[in-house]
Amino acid sequence: MAYGRPRSVYSLRSGLGAAPTRGQAHRWPDSRPYWLLLSLFVGLQIADIITTNYALAIPGIWEANPLMALSQATLGDAWWLPKLAVAGYLCVATSFWSRRWPMIFAVSVSGMAVLSNLIHL
Repeated sequence: MAYGRPRSVYSLRSGLGAAPTRGQAHRWPDSRPYWLLLSLFVGLQIADIITTNYALAIPGIWEANPLMALSQATLGDAWWLPKLAVAGYLCVATSFWSRRWPMIFAVSVSGMAVLSNLIHL
């Protein structure tokens, strides 16, 4: 039995998505699934903006998301800037989370939005 300095749970889990302890810098995730999900999320956000613009050009089609409809009414052609800000925040914030389900959920919702836009085209 070793009677050394007690270790914290975070120091034992370091590198497995645990929060950094004092003196440790945050490291960007280097797992392949994280980067795949991040790439899918960014690609789907771009596809959502493009397909939304094409769909809204068709008469009789309107934005179903009330927040984006408000953004389109207030900002006009730059309606996608708040969407870009939220997507950028999520990209940075998910690197600090130890769980991947929020990014999986965001990719799923973004994929459904793009599919909905493509159905209306």
